[in-house]
Amino acid sequence: MTLSVVSSYLPIPLDRGDPVRVAMVLRALAQVPDCTLLVVRRPDTTADQEEQLREMLHPMRVRTFEATPFRYDRLGPPGRYSQALTSGLPPWVRSRYSADLHDELRRRDGAAIALGEAAGAYVHGTGLRWHWDKANVLAASVRQEIEAAGDLTYRLRARYLTAVSTRFERRALASCATVSVTSADEAERLRRHHDRAATFVLPSCVPLPSGHQPRPQERELVWLGSFAYEPNLTGLRRFLAEGWPALARAGYTLTLIGSGLTAPVRAELDRHPGVRVRGYVEDLRGALANARAGVVPLWSGAGVKLKTLTLLAHAVPVFTTAVGAEGVPASPAVRIAADPTAMAAELLATTSTALDTMAAEATRLVGQEFSEDRFAERLRTALAADGYLAERGATGAEPAR
Repeated sequence: MTLSVVSSYLPIPLDRGDPVRVAMVLRALAQVPDCTLLVVRRPDTTADQEEQLREMLHPMRVRTFEATPFRYDRLGPPGRYSQALTSGLPPWVRSRYSADLHDELRRRDGAAIALGEAAGAYVHGTGLRWHWDKANVLAASVRQEIEAAGDLTYRLRARYLTAVSTRFERRALASCATVSVTSADEAERLRRHHDRAATFVLPSCVPLPSGHQPRPQERELVWLGSFAYEPNLTGLRRFLAEGWPALARAGYTLTLIGSGLTAPVRAELDRHPGVRVRGYVEDLRGALANARAGVVPLWSGAGVKLKTLTLLAHAVPVFTTAVGAEGVPASPAVRIAADPTAMAAELLATTSTALDTMAAEATRLVGQEFSEDRFAERLRTALAADGYLAERGATGAEPAR
């Protein structure tokens, strides 16, 4: 069977959660016979990064494509938004769309897997049998941004994106034979918003970092996430305003790590006492080695959070919210608080001995429940059961609930 796998962006570098999940899926499928990856280059993708991807996925065939430029890009957002609306795609999906890649898919037969939300743009007009692996249910996640909007302009933009994203998602789902989501909560959102049952649940996973040597320092905290993702930045700002003052007075420091940092955001965050803004770090092992605990202050967002799993994989105890812990089994490695004040109080009350216990449990949890081997086993078994792979692999796919 011919299998086409589609990603709307090259998953290297692993600079945020979505590329981590895409890379995990691709590594799990790398040895599948007659499998081809069709992927859109990012604007700053280099030849070295393409070669790195090919080496990582050998012997899988890899074909790269350029995104199709907006026809009216010179007009700025009005030109991009109008063209995106005409094409039925959210603007951020249209910015990753390649007409050449879509044409190639129309010439192919067999089965196909769309990785991530933007890849849903390719499921129409082909003769392929599609599976859509979704990081989140757009109809639910973008609607949360309306509730978080602080001013009228942002609220109107959020309403527009909610409408166009929900319509795009519903149309793409109608052309997909099967669909997977990252958590049981996401499966319920898919049912509630689209009256569609998830074919299976595939929790996001992260590899345990090879050679990582934790050297936790007392009162050193860390935040990890993309600064370009609005729910991350909104949650961080709320934590800094409401929870951080008590921790700063107690002598804590907080290091902020992640991609998408702009100069204005850096200047804003630098004003908080005890906060160190690092931005993107390619190798997290050194950056997280001294962290005593991590904070994941999220009050919106969907699915299993790669930032939470990444911290746990590096033996960093996590203090978060119910949103930040979605899809993670109840564990001593994770403490959940309802608001920033409660999160800060929980941190201040946790002893050094308790943090040591949490750190040990963190790596055990990831190794047993969220390992790369377990992810690959679940994925290949589920895809084989649904007819996308010629032979059934190891057992262990987690059914939708």
